Amino acid sequence: MNQVSFKGTFVNPINIKKLEGNKYENFPASFVELDPKKSQDLMALETIHKRWNQSFSSIIYNSAFCSSVNPNKSKHFYALTSQKDNFEHMNPDKILGVVQFNNISKYNRIDFLQVNPMYITGKSKSFISKLFSSKNSQKRNLLSFTRIGSAILDSLKQLTDKSIDLYSMPEAKGFYRKNGFVRKSFFDSHFYVWRKK
Repeated sequence: MNQVSFKGTFVNPINIKKLEGNKYENFPASFVELDPKKSQDLMALETIHKRWNQSFSSIIYNSAFCSSVNPNKSKHFYALTSQKDNFEHMNPDKILGVVQFNNISKYNRIDFLQVNPMYITGKSKSFISKLFSSKNSQKRNLLSFTRIGSAILDSLKQLTDKSIDLYSMPEAKGFYRKNGFVRKSFFDSHFYVWRKK
């Protein structure tokens, strides 16, 4: 297990899949903590908020902006990127997904997770994502990545010694179940939890 401090910027390498020719190959991506107090990191979040035009990436940016003015030590902002180095200058074009992670005293919570809409497939894709990806289908086919959301979850699991819970949108429940999350309560079908073993 790779224990990493929640303090400061760090890089955690993790494999995703990239389409090479007609088959998927392992591709080493980087899991990076973004610091809202660093203008380069905040600008990267602002750029993806504008380009991706997704509610969760917008909420993550707005939350990071608030944290840049009034720091909240329990909130952490992470990005999965194809960038290999020079992480003090995050390239928004290479960011594949972002997540807002809340380090609460007894457990951790995924507040919001957003994958670049060009790489979202299946039932979890919203109408806007489908529209966006169809307009960029040629680019998407050239740069096809998979396992982005799963890689983000795997990285978060490596960081913590506590359980992780989240509120799932209906279309994402299957994705979270596939990644080891179970319903937290019989009475609420939207709350899911992953328990550290």
